[in-house]
Amino acid sequence: MSEINVATAHRERTADIRTAPTLASQACLAVAENPTTRSTPRGGRIAHLPRVLASAVVVVGAVGYVVFVKSTRVDRAGLSALVVDRTAVTALTSKPVESEVVAPQKSAFAAVKRAAATDPDGTGGYGKEWSGSTASGDAATELVEILPSSAQARSVRAEAEAAYSDASSLKAAHTTVTAHFTVPALPGAFGVSFATAKSSTTSATTGTAIVFQQGRVVAVEYLQSSTGGLSRTDATTMARAEDALLARNEPSFSLTQTTRPLALSVVYVLGTLLVAGLILLIPGLVRRRRARRQARREEQARYEYRARGGKAMRRRRQPAWVQRARSAGSIR
Repeated sequence: MSEINVATAHRERTADIRTAPTLASQACLAVAENPTTRSTPRGGRIAHLPRVLASAVVVVGAVGYVVFVKSTRVDRAGLSALVVDRTAVTALTSKPVESEVVAPQKSAFAAVKRAAATDPDGTGGYGKEWSGSTASGDAATELVEILPSSAQARSVRAEAEAAYSDASSLKAAHTTVTAHFTVPALPGAFGVSFATAKSSTTSATTGTAIVFQQGRVVAVEYLQSSTGGLSRTDATTMARAEDALLARNEPSFSLTQTTRPLALSVVYVLGTLLVAGLILLIPGLVRRRRARRQARREEQARYEYRARGGKAMRRRRQPAWVQRARSAGSIR
């Protein structure tokens, strides 16, 4: 009877070893039995965290690109966009014969120099000149001065009007004012006609000047003719064309040009995408590494559990001579 009990105990112990639960299954069972565990909600929040961080990196990178990745420079040659190329006057050449940037320090107006002292990036001048298409003594010039503000532009306009009304200066140049006029299409425009007497070095000429303002820009136009080929009507036509150009371009015009260097832009964009990509990839790599480590620990636990069971069975096992003696007694 004792032999039967020993065999039964051996089979039950072996069955217990084979069906021993692993650490992972025990842990899962403990989690399932404990309804107050917070593993699942926390895991859900952590799963969304990389996407949130990556999105934040992209947004911050975009803001940083707009704010920092740029290069600014003052482009005074761009003032040519504020002066007409074609005057619509048939007595003048179709294109300017000369164009140049007028530095604020070389301006004839003191108000321009004062504005440049306080805001050099918002002050500048540009001039173009046309010659007569038929008469060599005919010519026209158009000068624009841009100022930081409309109030400063009004000061320059007043100074220009005073210069064409200064009797002493006109007398010294043997020039007299023959008429003052307004331009119907240009409210507030100042127009004046001149006559210059013949001298030992110059011939008699007639001239027309128109001064007007469009926002921050003051335009000063002067036509001169030795043959009478350029009239007040021509000056008015040219002024209207210039005013229409300024109405289109002046509101959005800026001397400061902003550019974004291509090489720096590419490096910045790639760096931002790399950081965002690493934020998305690293958590997945860490999870897989932890899973492999956990699998190795569970396998080690199963091995150790089986090894402990085997040792226990060997300790309980009776010596071979006892088993042989019992076997011999049962046979008899």
